Amino acid sequence: MDNFIYSIPTTAYFGKGQINILGETIKAQGGSKVLLAYGGGSIKKNGIYDTVIEQLDKADLAYVELSGIQPNPRIESSQEGIKLYRQRGCDFILAVGGGSTLDACKAIAAGVKYDGPVTDLFVDESGISSKIVAAAPLATILTMAGTGSEMDMGAVITVGEDHKKKVLLHPLLNPRFSILDPEYTYTVPEYHSMAGVADILCHLMEQYFTPDVAAKVQDRMNEGVMKVVLEEAPKILANPQDYEARANIMWASSMALAGFQFLLGKPSPTFPLHGIGHELSSMYDMTHGVTLALLTPAWMRHTMSAAPEHLPIFARFARNVFDVREKDDAKAAEEGVTRLEEFYAVIKMPASLREAGVKEEDLEVIAEKAVEDGQLGILAVLGKDEVLQILRAAF
Repeated sequence: MDNFIYSIPTTAYFGKGQINILGETIKAQGGSKVLLAYGGGSIKKNGIYDTVIEQLDKADLAYVELSGIQPNPRIESSQEGIKLYRQRGCDFILAVGGGSTLDACKAIAAGVKYDGPVTDLFVDESGISSKIVAAAPLATILTMAGTGSEMDMGAVITVGEDHKKKVLLHPLLNPRFSILDPEYTYTVPEYHSMAGVADILCHLMEQYFTPDVAAKVQDRMNEGVMKVVLEEAPKILANPQDYEARANIMWASSMALAGFQFLLGKPSPTFPLHGIGHELSSMYDMTHGVTLALLTPAWMRHTMSAAPEHLPIFARFARNVFDVREKDDAKAAEEGVTRLEEFYAVIKMPASLREAGVKEEDLEVIAEKAVEDGQLGILAVLGKDEVLQILRAAF
């Protein structure tokens, strides 16, 4: 196991009624005028908006609203938020929504403390957003589980006419605190709830499938969270208001990327599935978690074939997560992929890129864009040709 530093600076307020700490906690963090950001208005329909406003008013906090942040958030929303924050004299940011709203607000938090354009702040050759030297204080109220942005230091923003996905990554982007009330996810549509499940599972898997360095604590913890996700997601399909199922999925979302705890002491992956998936989302405006469900089995089979020396990792995954009893590593690994495909079918993810509306003639362009910033992968290196093979296998 390699050396590591571990820190989760975000405070999580988890459970029913935790919204009641909102106003006083913002004030304790030095906030007096809040930029309140949210998406397309669902929080006004389900009552969360009214509850938030009540809490801000109760604490005598002024607020300015930024609404209309869309899925796969565009840089323009963050630029608008930066302008509004500065013009109206805000000193705190509150993001209410899912990962898109949270990510847009992280870009705002960094942008308001930077003299140049926020587009300067994306991850550079150092591996992080090295130009970020300060960020406005940010809190989140999560309304959809999946991205893990409520407890991590990253954000993904869509930029330009070609809808390129760009990453912000810096410890200063960790929220000061996050309110995690599972009841706030009751009204999330089934499709988006299950896409969130696929996203959570992929976050866990991309940290799991790295060269084996005997990081046993991290891997066993990861396997446990994956098993919980597999067990609890179907319960939400059966009853969207199953509090315990929603609670476990929400906490799995938060834990999956909190401090990248399942990567501690391990070689850092390039998150190849996310890299390819972002290009699918860019071209087709496809829900992020859906792209990951479509790609993961094909990526697993490609890697198992291209790097058979890593088969024991895939076999361990099959045995410890899906309880596969096959003793032969190759057969066990393949059974694990099959079980994963069966799970995606249970949570109603599309079975192929074709079914999801992707055009075969676009696959080569997607592959080219996926490796524009360099090769992907750590168990098996992925260039354009390898990415194209995976896309065709998923088609």
